[in-house]
Amino acid sequence: MDKFKDALLKDKLISVWGIGYLGYTKTVKLQSKGFNVTIYDATNTGVGGKEYLIPDSEQTYAWSINAHVPAIDSSRARVMPAEDMFDANVHFIAFPPMDRDGRSILKKHVQIFVEHKAQLDNALVIFQSAGVPGTIDRQFIDILIEHGATCSFASAFRDDWTIEEYFYNNNDKARVIAANNEKSLNKARMLYDMLGVKYRTLSTIKEAEVYENAKNSLQYSAIVFMNQLALSYPDVNIRNMAEYLTDGVSLNETHLGIGAGGYKMFSSVKNILDGSKNPHMMPLIQEVHNNNLSMILQYAESIVNKGCKSATILGLTTRGNQKNIELSPSIILGEYLNRLGVVVYVDDPFYSDAEVFPFSRSTDILTDKLRSDALFVMTDHNKFKYITQNDIVRLGIDNAAVIIDNVPLFKGFKFSHTTIYHAVGDGKPGLI
Repeated sequence: MDKFKDALLKDKLISVWGIGYLGYTKTVKLQSKGFNVTIYDATNTGVGGKEYLIPDSEQTYAWSINAHVPAIDSSRARVMPAEDMFDANVHFIAFPPMDRDGRSILKKHVQIFVEHKAQLDNALVIFQSAGVPGTIDRQFIDILIEHGATCSFASAFRDDWTIEEYFYNNNDKARVIAANNEKSLNKARMLYDMLGVKYRTLSTIKEAEVYENAKNSLQYSAIVFMNQLALSYPDVNIRNMAEYLTDGVSLNETHLGIGAGGYKMFSSVKNILDGSKNPHMMPLIQEVHNNNLSMILQYAESIVNKGCKSATILGLTTRGNQKNIELSPSIILGEYLNRLGVVVYVDDPFYSDAEVFPFSRSTDILTDKLRSDALFVMTDHNKFKYITQNDIVRLGIDNAAVIIDNVPLFKGFKFSHTTIYHAVGDGKPGLI
């Protein structure tokens, strides 16, 4: 790591590939932190001069709300041919993976890096733009590694669209960085510490690509929902409440699980549809509700497909240590498992035998041990929180065919090599 830092600070030189919006603004930012920059024009095989460092009027109005673009210090930045870009040991890839015609820009430029792989020893390549998840690995990183390159790779995707957002409105916003391994991530951390940029980390570059696209898709969905809401309630000033609406939703309370449950959410959906003059104008929320139910049913079908004939549900309530099963995912799950011919056992300390499904069998996993092929850990009741690794073995949980952990409460435990353990969203595709 010291070798990487020493090489970076020797000339304080960083290469930026691309002189569009991402490359231009990155160059200005790097210069503000005292770095010299070499720039490659990714759209042109020729080498430009000083005019490349001055945005034209079209770029100025496209990049800035106020038609003001900070100038690049031309004495500290040079537009260079590709072969001269490798004097630096940090390379920012500041162009999108694909052009607007669907042609791979990454594939075109990875050949340049392959030709200069000997100069990439201990270097760090950072990608600024996300495309289809997995594209950066397939079209750049894997190719370079196959050709014997020993450099590191990281991503620090940008989501700003204007000069003002990048330089003035993003001061408290943490960048999400990821890398292809821990060594690469440590280099990226060191660099962003030097740049004074706050950051959070993800495990892989593909994960970061998913995150970036999902974040924008979530915002897109919110915009569509607002527009549908306005059409469904034409007599209500939705514009007035729009800002309050987004502030009033705490997405940090959104957790992965086997379906979203609870009476409050479902009743709100029903209320907003029932009160609308044009409920057919809100297909998005109707589709969300239908998809939520289908996901619960899919988990039930998945254990049947694995050959399970019986299943235990730990916890019926939507929240731990509460007695409330109105529209709980566990209820829908249990009823569908029964319809599929699966023997259903239920353990919930807040419900007596008589209160459980008429078709299910009440059990106490701490005394009866696991009596089924599959186990659904649905709720983090205190009764289940204190289960230990010794209990996992003693109760036979470690030999379950399938464990689907909704909470996830058992994620740190060890199970037999034949057990399929799945915490919702854990990135292990062995079950679904």
